[in-house]
Amino acid sequence: MLAMVRDSLFFRRSVRDMAEFYGCEPTLEAVREAREQHNYAELVRWLFAEANISHLFIEGQNSPDLWGIEDLTKNLPLVARPILSLEAELSLFLERHDSASRLLVAFENYLRTVAPSVAAFHSAAAYHSGLDIVRHNLVELERAFSELRRNLVAGQHHRIGSKALLDSMLWMALRVASETGKIVQFHTGYGRALLDLRQANPLGLRQVLESPEFTGLKVVLLHCYPYVREAGYLASNYPGVYLDLGLTIPAGSVHAMRTALHEATHLAPIGKILLSTGTRHSPEMFWIAARWGRRILAQTLEQAVYNGDLTSEEAEWAAERILHRNAANLYEPLVHSRTTEGE
Repeated sequence: MLAMVRDSLFFRRSVRDMAEFYGCEPTLEAVREAREQHNYAELVRWLFAEANISHLFIEGQNSPDLWGIEDLTKNLPLVARPILSLEAELSLFLERHDSASRLLVAFENYLRTVAPSVAAFHSAAAYHSGLDIVRHNLVELERAFSELRRNLVAGQHHRIGSKALLDSMLWMALRVASETGKIVQFHTGYGRALLDLRQANPLGLRQVLESPEFTGLKVVLLHCYPYVREAGYLASNYPGVYLDLGLTIPAGSVHAMRTALHEATHLAPIGKILLSTGTRHSPEMFWIAARWGRRILAQTLEQAVYNGDLTSEEAEWAAERILHRNAANLYEPLVHSRTTEGE
């Protein structure tokens, strides 16, 4: 696997990026040696200052090579909040309840309690049962839960594969999000080998987006590749849908990154496009993502001006919206807060 990673365009380009940052030879060994010469705390401050990141929302467990939220806010001038992973959190409740109904009531109460302290809810349904989220009757739900319970091993991590349970949980979580004003992020498009890419097409969310039950719900489609056009289509048709190309930028080739951003702007309004870093691992990844996000955006907007789609003044406006203002408006209560609350 490591050999495959080292052969990727992203890896080879990133080694040269970091060599430029450290002022060393463009080899992995030289970059490692240069990194080891720096105090970790000073290195993190340097990278985040260069990346000009002021707000950090993190989902899941951090890498051992990145501070947790408490240390990040203690050592850096930024606002940091956790993002709650719905499927991972639900798995912690499985052994405590003997029916799906009791499980979902308890989980709903939990979500309402923690909602004020998290930046957003995050769903990885694409990794589990797919984005085609539908309703299930109670009999079907309880039967699926009973089968799941029979296969539980006490004290072990449980990866939930039951579509009936996950869909029912998500339908409830989306209602909670709609009522509490919490944003819901969906992983869409590519990921690890565990993901079935066929089930990660954001068009599967249509039934959810059409539901009158979720008035005011705001959904962010993360990553999107190779379904960028589909995500842009949804953003152009549903007021509460946004797309975020984090991870697609910077993990693609330069051509792929430019193409993705071009395709995002084909249909999606400028005010619906976000560029997060899409990472939660080493501090270098935040710097690389910020570097290439700005670079690709500049190239894309320059082409839009050349094509006559935007004026120079409009391109500057679009850059400010995509790099900052759209996220600031979407996550407004958190962006204007200078405090950090944990889960």
